[in-house]
Formats: sequence, C-alpha cells, structure tokens
Amino acid sequence: MNVLLRCTIAFAGGILLQSFLPNHWYISGKEWVIIGGVGILFTVLLLLVIFRRGNRYWLGTLTTLLFVILGWIRTPDAVSVPDLSQFTAYEAAVLSPPETRSKTYKAEAELKSAKWENVWHPIQGKVLLYIDKMATKPRYGEVLLIRGQPRPVEPPMNPAQFDYRKFLSYKRICHQHYLKATDFTITSDYQGIWYKKWAFAVSEWSDAALRRLVPFDREYAVAKAMVLGLRDEMDNELVQSYSAAGAVHVLSVSGFHITIFIWLLNLILSGLEKRRHGRWLSLSITLIILWFYAVLTGLSAPVIRSALMFTIFLLANPLNRTKNGETALFGSALILLAIDPLLLYSVSFQLSYAALGGIIFLQPVLYQSFTIKNWFGNKLWEITAVALAAQLVTFPIGVYYFYQFPTYFLLANPFVALLATAMLPVAMAAIVFSWIPLLGQGLGWVLTGITWLLNKIVIWTDALPFSTLGGLSLSALELGLVYAVIAMLLALLYYRDRRWLWSAATLSVLLCALQLIEMNHYRRQNVFAVHAVSRQTVLSFINANDAFLVADSAFFQAGQQPFNFYLKNFFVERNIRRIHRQALERKTQPLVRQLPFGKLIIWQGKSLLLVDRPVRSAIPAVANYVLIKNSAFRKVEQLLPIFGTQKLIFDNSNKLYVLETLHAEAQKLGLPWYFVNKKGAFLTFL
Repeated sequence: MNVLLRCTIAFAGGILLQSFLPNHWYISGKEWVIIGGVGILFTVLLLLVIFRRGNRYWLGTLTTLLFVILGWIRTPDAVSVPDLSQFTAYEAAVLSPPETRSKTYKAEAELKSAKWENVWHPIQGKVLLYIDKMATKPRYGEVLLIRGQPRPVEPPMNPAQFDYRKFLSYKRICHQHYLKATDFTITSDYQGIWYKKWAFAVSEWSDAALRRLVPFDREYAVAKAMVLGLRDEMDNELVQSYSAAGAVHVLSVSGFHITIFIWLLNLILSGLEKRRHGRWLSLSITLIILWFYAVLTGLSAPVIRSALMFTIFLLANPLNRTKNGETALFGSALILLAIDPLLLYSVSFQLSYAALGGIIFLQPVLYQSFTIKNWFGNKLWEITAVALAAQLVTFPIGVYYFYQFPTYFLLANPFVALLATAMLPVAMAAIVFSWIPLLGQGLGWVLTGITWLLNKIVIWTDALPFSTLGGLSLSALELGLVYAVIAMLLALLYYRDRRWLWSAATLSVLLCALQLIEMNHYRRQNVFAVHAVSRQTVLSFINANDAFLVADSAFFQAGQQPFNFYLKNFFVERNIRRIHRQALERKTQPLVRQLPFGKLIIWQGKSLLLVDRPVRSAIPAVANYVLIKNSAFRKVEQLLPIFGTQKLIFDNSNKLYVLETLHAEAQKLGLPWYFVNKKGAFLTFL
C-alpha cells in the first residue's frame, strides 16, 4: 500500500476515533496524556530506522499507530453549546463577505466580547448572522456591536431531516441570530487579515465585472458559480436541473476547473520546456496563475484543496521526479486534514477526493479498454471515461446524502465538459480585460452565449423522462459494502486474480440480502406522524409503501421545496413509492370527515381528532389521538374541562407564544401533552 495512503487513512481513523470517545474521559486533558506516548513512539521509530533493527512490519505498524494518535490529538473535542441567554449585547467580527440570500445577508462572525450584568466579558465562539436587507451590508473584518442574544441552532425536528446543527458544528458554529437594521451598528474596529482582505476584494471586483459583462440573470449566476465558486445567485430550479444532469460539479470550483487551467497553461507554455531553465520558468508562471485564480475565488476551501494537490503534482517535473497522481492526492489530503481535521466530515471534501481518486486510478483502465482510431472519437471517449470514473466512485456518496442518481449523466457530461472547458478561459479573459470597453463587452457576450447553451443542454437533459432515479437509500453499512465491492472489482482489473471476483460477488450478495431484508420490513410498516413544519399542520399516514400526506393547502401551494426540506428524506428512508396528497380544506375527501369544531380522520382502525375551533362541551376519550391546532385553545383552564387529562398533541400551526404558555403550564401540572415545537415530530408505529 502507498505509504502516504496508509498515513492518510490512519490520520483519518484518528479523527473518526475522536467522535466515538466521550469528551474528557482522561484525567488531566487529552493532550498531556498522549503527548508522552507520541514522543515514545516517535523515538522508537527513529531508533529503529537509525540502527536498522526494525523490519517492515513493525515500522509500518508503529507508523500507522503514530498517525492514528496524531489524528486524534489534532481533532478538537465536540463543540459544546454555551448558554448565551444572559447576554444583553455582544461584539462579533465578520469572518467572510456576507452571502446574498433572497431576503437577508448571511454571514459568519466570531464572538469577541459580551455584556451581561452591565460588565463586558471576553468570549469565544462563532455565530451565524442573518441580516435584513434593509440594513447596511457589513464587510469582511468589520466588528459589529449587536443588541440582544443569539439563539442555539435548532436540531432537526423531523425524522431523517437534514441536520443543519450538525453541519454547522463542523464549522464550530452553534448559535444564530436574525438582525434588523436597528439591532446592530458597525464599529470603527477592524479585525481582518490582510491577505484575506485582499483575496475577498479581488473576488468582489471580479463579481462586479461579471455582473456588468453578463446581462442575463441565469447566465450570470452560472458564470459566477463556475468561475468564483459562489452559488448565492442561482435559483433552486436551475440547481436541480444541473443535479439531474449529473453536472452539479461544475457549479463549484474544484479539481475539474483547475485541471482545465493546468491543461490550457501547459498547452500555451509548452515551448518553454526546451529552453534553459524553461521547466522552472513554466512552473513558476503556472503556479502564479494557479494561486491567483485561488485568490480570485476568495481562497475558497475547494480551490485551495485542488491548487495544493496540483502544486505537489507539478513540482515533480522540475525536481526530476516522476509525476505521481497518488502522491499528490494523498499528500494534499493529509496536509489539509492536518490543518483542519473536521474537513473529513465535509461532503464537498469527500466528493472531491473520491472523484479525483476515481479519475487517477480508474480512468486510465477504462480509457485503455477501448481503442478508437478517429481523433474526435478518441477525445470524446477520453472525456466519457473521465465522467464514468468520477461518477462510479462518487455515486454511493451521492445516494447516501442526496437519495438520487442522474440517469443521463453520460449523455450530458461530454457536452458539459466541452462547454465548461471553453467557458472558463473566456470568463477569465473577460474579467481581466473588463476595463477595455469593446474587448471586454465582446468577451462578455461570448461568455453569455456559451453559458446560455450550457444551461439549455442541462435543462433539456432534466426534461427527459426519468432524468433522475429518486427514492434511493443507503445506510452507512451499505455504503461501506458498495465501496468494498468497487474496491474488489478494481483489484480484479489490476491483478487479474479470480479471488477478487469471488470476494466482490460475496459482498454483493450480502448487500442484496440487506436490501431485501429492509424492503420486507418496510412492506409491513404502519406509521402515523404529525410533522414539525413551520406554521402548518402536516400529517402523514403510512401503510406499507404507500403514504397519505394530509396538510393545509398552503403547504401544497408553496411548491416542492417545503416537502423536500421537511419530508422527502423521511419518505425515501421508509421506502415510500406512492404519495397521495390531500388538503385539509377540501370538503369531500375519503380520509377526512368534517365536524363542527374540526375534523376526524379514521385510518387503519385508529382515529385522529383535529380540533381547530373552540369546543363548549366535554369530549369523551373516544379518539386515539387528539391534535390541537390553529390556537383553538390558549389556556390550560380552557382545555381541562373539555379533554380532561387525555394526551393532546400541539403542532406548529398554533402561535408560538400560545405554545410557550401552554407548555409551561402543562409542565407545572404534569400533563401528558406533546408539543411538536419542543420535541419534534410526533411519530407512532401501529
């Protein structure tokens, strides 16, 4: 096994080990307990190498153990959520240029000091700010004086919903705060770093140039995403089209974009290789342009990853070393994980390195499997082999996180790759020469035309029938089995040994068995859920692979986005194939019966009483479940004479202050009431 690969895997194992161990299980601190052990290990390794007393097995074992411990030490403990409820004001420095959203500016900020009991105290931590667009947009490095206190990021309130709190915890963020124009002021202090300030300024200047040169909104949004890595201007429909076409990777600056730049620069600078010191001159020009492009994107994490990997790769030529993609891939991964261990949990990091690994290891094997003598056909097959290799290695991660697979990625990717290859140098030239009126405008129109054609191809692909295979689901164990099967098949191609084929077949049978057991389990399911959806009543009744989704009409009128955010993952994980939608406001429908004070739902022999208007007389406990909605009752004294001590469910259609009042009174009296806004979705298995 490649030494760097072994060290990288061991370091990643140490990072993962940290998440499985309880915080502060040690007596005097993790660092002090383990540093001594690391020193002893390093000393033993050094002595074995110096005196040549160690064999390869012991050297490899001790080195692996050393990197596991180093990964463990380097990984910070799980972020704890401090209590900030006593704040009356605080100061926070903006860490990056705010991202433009539909109604707000979104910015990460670092806490500096906070005021409580009329005294300012230094504090540490990060907060996510959502600033109303009526307010002044802050800039990187500015310090804001903010009134009030941030609130903790809420956990997911529905089963299988995207865990935004966990996602932010990897960035060491655990609080968020919505700010109006009157809630903060920008102080005269500045706490930015000079090189970041310069990088962000170049990125903002480039964005302004693109906005002038590309007149149409969609084309500007795609050009901005591809060149600068900023997707805040893109609408959800267009992003979904790129995802369905298997081309979403072009919307974030990554190794694909850097590869295009390196190829073009090598083509332009190929003549320098024959001159004296030409290799070093060519390398210097390439690295300067490469890292200038990294600055152009605001030193975004994906670009730094790719630029670092290609820097390692390119240095091999003038140093008279063999260009080794494996060394560049694993070396850059190890360096980045050493700098920020929590990158291991980033989906972008996982997809980026999986795709690059597939291209480095698998693409040459696929490309050499067929020989096409025609030049154009050969180039087309080369591009297709790249798409196949990257897609084969990344599709398990895509299914695990996003529950879908692009059916026509092979159809769209060659065109996407060709247009992106043409688009990126044109975009760079347009930005550089934007100050020259005719030349800049001409390049802008060429860029607009290429981007328009790219958008059209992607949208046409999305419009094809069954453009996306949805409803796919993999557990963590199944994800590991899929990659194990891929690894066995790759070993079969490399070593031509049938034992790898039998291993792949055995793991495939195990994977199929797990899927069959899971499918059989979900064929017998009966589930009732009251979902936690903002200001809405949303109910689901699941029988086998069918689901009846009953909700306020406003939930359906809002389009597909609320369903995708709150419920899609839940239905996919439970293997739902058919969804029947019913609006609660409909007068005649098979599942819902109208009552003077609400509605009654009978399902699978169980009854659910929905109460959305005040009731004057006592209701006996005849329904299995009672749901109070639309703030029909606002005090415990109103509810007890009607329902007694029945278990009641309160969803998010009730006003928040009503829920808070009822929850506080119910806790005092010990009533068995369920509040969706506190505990999340109410879920019961029948």
